[in-house]
Parts: sequence; structure tokens; C-alpha cells
Amino acid sequence: MIKCKYFKFSNFILEFVGSFLLVFFAAGAVMANAFYNGSIGQLMGGLSSGIILFTLIYTLGNFSRGHVNPAVSYMEYRVGVIQFNTFIFYSFFQILGSICAGYFLKMIFGNIANIGSNLPLLKVEYNYLISFLVEFILSLILAVVIIIISYIQKGSLITLSLCCGLVVCVEVIVFGAITGAAMNPVRAVGPHFAANFPGGLWIYIFGPILAYVLAIEFYKFLLLKKKI
Repeated sequence: MIKCKYFKFSNFILEFVGSFLLVFFAAGAVMANAFYNGSIGQLMGGLSSGIILFTLIYTLGNFSRGHVNPAVSYMEYRVGVIQFNTFIFYSFFQILGSICAGYFLKMIFGNIANIGSNLPLLKVEYNYLISFLVEFILSLILAVVIIIISYIQKGSLITLSLCCGLVVCVEVIVFGAITGAAMNPVRAVGPHFAANFPGGLWIYIFGPILAYVLAIEFYKFLLLKKKI
């Protein structure tokens, strides 16, 4: 087996820290908004999520590749950028960082706003199902952006960082307050743990994972078909 150049303890720590910061600022914006009685608003919540993601991808990209998302790590594994053992370790440290951030936020703000958890809040009969579909679509959009820029266009790190940050910013502004808009299991797991599972966590785990898996498998299918 060829050794994966990203299988380093330093990269595991970077993914832990990156995931911690992603949750700390994205969920923290939700909690701060509640703390200040809604004066920050959904716009600032979206900007917080988008800016921190842009910063993390750009600063970590040349080291661990700045995944901060197990579904992205899976895509990178499927296209051969990292190996399976790196994918497993990355995912573990990403989730661990998320959980630590959730409890750290709880220690700072107290038990408010469900620790910034992503929640399905549509006032319709099939709230959870529709929220799942929305989460799937939002995640699929982000996954396609990553695939196009990283693997098809082979764009620069700054381009990838900026586009991912902008996509997340817009999606959180529009859908964050009504369907959750996590697009990343890491964003949801830690706050839900710290808030004693307020409900709907499966939406933000399976929705993004399904979207990323389908996107990368479809890309690999088209790539294989093109070679034949």
C-alpha cells in the first residue's frame, strides 16, 4: 500500500481545530443572536458561516486540504487524493472537534438557542421530510461546486475557498432559520450533543452524506464513461 502523504498527526490536529472553529463561529453566531435578542440577525449568521469556511479552506488547504467535513473527506478518498485510513482519522477528529466546540459554547453562553443547533422549523405537516430534502439539495449544490472547481477546472485554492464560502453564506442566510442549512455533519453533531439532542440530527447527517456520495459517484461514473 502506498503511504498517504496526508496521513499525519499534524493534519489530524488541523482538522480537529478547523472543525472546532467552524462550529464555534457558525453555531456561536446563532447563540449570540439569541443572547442579544435577535439584534445580530440571520444575515450575520450567514456571513459568519461563510467567512469562517472561506478562512479555514484557504489556511488549511495546503496542509490537510481543509476538509472540516467527513463528506468532503469521503469525496477526496473516492477520487484518490487521500486513502481510506486518512478518511477515517479525518472524520474522527472532525467530529471530535465539533463536539468539543458544542460543549465549549455551552460553557460560554449557557444553554440557550439549543447551542446553535441546526433545526427543522418549517410550519408544515411534513417538516422533517421537507427539511431533509432541502438539506440534501443545499449539500448537493455545495458538493457540485467543490467537484467542478477542484477536479474539473482544477482551480486555485483561493477560488475554491471563496466559492465555498459564498455558497454557504447564501444558503445559511436563506434557509438557516427554517430548515437548518448545515451542509456538513460536523456543523450539526457538536451542538446537538451539547443541547441533549433537540431533534432532527439525522437530517443533517444523512442529508449531506447522501448528497456528497451521489455527487462524487456520478462524477466518477462520467469520468469512467469518458475514458471508455
